[in-house]
Amino acid sequence: MERQPLYQNIQKNQFIYRNSKNGISSNKILITTQIFVWLFIIFSFINHNYSSIAIFTYFLYVIIELCSHTSRFLLNKKTTNSIYNKLKELFISSPVLQLSVSCYHLEKRIQENRTEDNRIVQKEITERIETYKERRDFPYYSFRDISGLFEFDLNNDNFKNKTYIKLTLDSMISFADSISYYDYQIFKNNFINENSQKDINIDFKEKFYISNLTKNNLIRIKNKEPFYVNFFFFFICTILTMALPYEIMLNNISIEGKYQIKKIISTRYDLNGNQYDDMYRNLIPSIKLGENTYNFNSKDYGYCNQDVDINLPSLEEIENAEQYEEEIKKPIFDDHSNDDLDLPTEEEINFSNRNKKYE
Repeated sequence: MERQPLYQNIQKNQFIYRNSKNGISSNKILITTQIFVWLFIIFSFINHNYSSIAIFTYFLYVIIELCSHTSRFLLNKKTTNSIYNKLKELFISSPVLQLSVSCYHLEKRIQENRTEDNRIVQKEITERIETYKERRDFPYYSFRDISGLFEFDLNNDNFKNKTYIKLTLDSMISFADSISYYDYQIFKNNFINENSQKDINIDFKEKFYISNLTKNNLIRIKNKEPFYVNFFFFFICTILTMALPYEIMLNNISIEGKYQIKKIISTRYDLNGNQYDDMYRNLIPSIKLGENTYNFNSKDYGYCNQDVDINLPSLEEIENAEQYEEEIKKPIFDDHSNDDLDLPTEEEINFSNRNKKYE
């Protein structure tokens, strides 16, 4: 029986870097915002009628900044060696496709509340009573990493005055062939049907992820680290309502980088066999970071799930799977939906290509 053709409509991945998007125009916005916050807080404290608003604004400002991207970058600082090892770890990490259900029903009951004048008031409320929940991972046979080249030239003239890379990692998981997508749909439908009668209502969720992937990474590319680039210093600046000036200062010594960890999975075929090497030659994960170079070969990511019984698809299964030919061209999970992970523009790609050499 002829093997199903594997999905090949995947663009070559690139590590895109650029000067921080918070450039001159964005810095002006940050400065304007900061001045407005200062003036508003000062005015509110002077005018006692607005002192409660000033206190609320101050705490809101602190909470927003401590939950900001700047905070997350500072909490996850790395050196070039550590990000090098982290990428290698992610390349061999298995993607997880997890299904979960929660079975429940609604019950009404009477709640008694006591008022200020000591009267008892009854109120009917509706409660959700959860009776069963379960998680189950989809058992695929093999996966292959197709993240492509991650390259950064530490000697590039454009980055002589830069100390950090603000690297954003995201992920994408796709099915390699329509029969794998078909198997997933069968698995999902069976999982839902098994649990649909356990209570009146059911919540179903799908979760797809790569373990140990941290989105925001601040990578130091110079030997000397500025004393102020740490979370404690940022926390002090935030308490003093100086978080936005700190962010401008960090942006001035940083560049932004984006890279996507890409995985494809199959339920019937070993994607790491030699017959697929030519198909995915341009997508083999590799790292070139300064003087460190790492190239994968088949044995590095030769994952096969021995607990899965492998049977070549029957003619009936192939016919049933044909309806998913278009679906497998769409990633089932793609972090590019995040606002901060927008696809690079043509200008950004041209900028990267002028400063880097790709295969």
